[in-house]
Amino acid sequence: MTDDHTVIGRAVAILDAVTQAAGAPISLAALTRRTGVPKSTVRRIADDLVARQMLASTPEGYLPGKRLIQQGMHAALNLGLVATVQPYLQELHLRSRGELAWFATVHNGELVITGTVFGQEYGSVITGSGWPTMSALGTSLVLTAAGRLQIAHHPDQAEYVLGVGCRPLTRYSITDRNRLRYLLNQARDTGLATEAEQVIEGWSCSAAVVRDANGNMTGALGLIGHNGDIARRLAAHVHTLSKQLEDESRTRQRCASGDATHEWWCSYTRGYTGTVPQIPKFQPRAEATPANHSST
Repeated sequence: MTDDHTVIGRAVAILDAVTQAAGAPISLAALTRRTGVPKSTVRRIADDLVARQMLASTPEGYLPGKRLIQQGMHAALNLGLVATVQPYLQELHLRSRGELAWFATVHNGELVITGTVFGQEYGSVITGSGWPTMSALGTSLVLTAAGRLQIAHHPDQAEYVLGVGCRPLTRYSITDRNRLRYLLNQARDTGLATEAEQVIEGWSCSAAVVRDANGNMTGALGLIGHNGDIARRLAAHVHTLSKQLEDESRTRQRCASGDATHEWWCSYTRGYTGTVPQIPKFQPRAEATPANHSST
């Protein structure tokens, strides 16, 4: 990250680095390295942010503070994000019989987790592993379903990943560059990506893109499962829900912009309670064979 030598810019860079640390404390040395700001300046600004409850200080480093978390939650509520996305996460969670449903939005070219629904058994997973990012996994981010969607929709990232390749994370990881190119093209064209045991053995994931009215990627809806290959088997359902979420988000945007053409629909949806329309029961395909780990 480039230091812009302004107080506000440096404070924002420090907040970004802390919030991107996936729930784990980030040390002063790591903050200095990631922000490119002198260590003494980082310490001074970070301590000021702690005093204002924007950050919290622990023996291991810095964490998001109470005020920062509250502001994030209030912003999400005011933008309607929680009310819009939550029913879709609940639907995925229930349909998968308790697996982890997630939603992420695009920020500075990367998908950032903004909503989850999971059972008690996933608590340690959420706090322990964190959300995969390019800074954490490097080019191996392409092995994750969300990472593949992100990279596929950002040509500069795709070119970089295909240029340098990626290291395997499990014995099932796909590292052949021709195969990766095919999977990235498929994710870009279909808006859907799946993986099984390519990141962590015993786990699978499916992710579907959410686009704005101009076709630009604004987020992704996904499912992570440790119950066999359930996340991949429910990929079609994830894709269907992402399209419904996409349509609803666009409708809400038109309502907010005062588009008179859609005034009747805006009036109809003002009493929206967040119920996702009923979808025909998903019929899973036959279980994938061990040799099918290399498929999407």
